[in-house]
Amino acid sequence: MPAGPDPATAEGGSAAFEAYARTAQRRLYRTAYLLCGDVEGARDLTQTTLAKLFQHWRRASRADNLDAYARTVLVRTFVAERRRTVRDLLAHHRQAPRPHPDPAPGADLRLTLLSLLAELPPRARAMVVLRYWDDLSVATVASLLGCSESTVKSQCSRSLVRLRARMGDVQLYSTGG
Repeated sequence: MPAGPDPATAEGGSAAFEAYARTAQRRLYRTAYLLCGDVEGARDLTQTTLAKLFQHWRRASRADNLDAYARTVLVRTFVAERRRTVRDLLAHHRQAPRPHPDPAPGADLRLTLLSLLAELPPRARAMVVLRYWDDLSVATVASLLGCSESTVKSQCSRSLVRLRARMGDVQLYSTGG
C-alpha cells in the first residue's frame, strides 16, 4: 500500500540533497568562516546556503558542477547580507570609523589576517578569499560574483596592497628560529 510520496524522490530528491550536504558542509563552512571571520556567522551562512540549495534542489542538482553552484550561492548570500547590514547601519547612525590597532609583534598571523580581512568591503573580501584561499581562477571568481575579470584583478590588487600596508612589520614568513 502506498503511503504517499517516496521521501527519496520528494522535494526533488531529499536523500540526494542530504548526501550532498553531508559531504559539502565542511568545504562550505571553511569558505564561510574566511568570509565572515567568526564561527557563528560562518555557521549561519553555511546553513542559509544549504537551505537555499535545498529549496532549489531540482535546479541545483542538474548543475554541471554542484560545488561551484553551492559556492556561488554562498558568496552571493554573504555579499547580499553584508550589503544589507551596512545599509542598515548607515541608515541608523553615522560614526567615524575606529582606527585599527597595529598588530602586536608576536600576534598570531592567522588572527591578524582574519581581522584585517574583516576590514575589506564584502565583495573585495569575497574576491580575495576565493582567489587566494580557494585558489580559483580570475575567470571563475568573476563568474561567481557576476562581474568582469578586470574588476576581479583590480579589486584583488587593491585589497592585497591594503592588507600588506596594514600588516606592517608582522612577519609573513617565519623561519622558525
